[in-house]
Amino acid sequence: MTNKPEKVSLVCKQNSQLYNIAQRAQKLNHLNFILQQVMPPQFSAHCQLANINNQTIIIHTDNASYASLLRFQANTLCKAISEHTSQNVTKLEVKVKPSFQAIQPKNANPISLPSNAATSLSQTADSLDDGPLKTSLQKLAQRCTKS
Repeated sequence: MTNKPEKVSLVCKQNSQLYNIAQRAQKLNHLNFILQQVMPPQFSAHCQLANINNQTIIIHTDNASYASLLRFQANTLCKAISEHTSQNVTKLEVKVKPSFQAIQPKNANPISLPSNAATSLSQTADSLDDGPLKTSLQKLAQRCTKS
């Protein structure tokens, strides 16, 4: 039973909806690149093109002050995007989306296993042929003995 994963491009070509989504994502990525080239350099790390629909470009920024400053650049940005699309973009919409950073505990304890679970994992690993699964199970079983 060897099922090899298919290439994403092949799957997208077989499914028209996925193909359309992939094409749209590529277009937005290209337009975002153009947008990054047009806007002032200090904005590029804080702003990203989120969408373009009708005659409006939607830009996400991680800070309200950048959103305010970006609105002053509306004509320049709309003109630059209009040159690279079939639409005449006339409106800029800026949304503030603060970046989310997960809080990680400073004193994270490594996972430890009960001895019977470690024994079961070790026995299962011993019954397998050499390979990545066997190696992973052995490493997981060793967590009990290291604690």
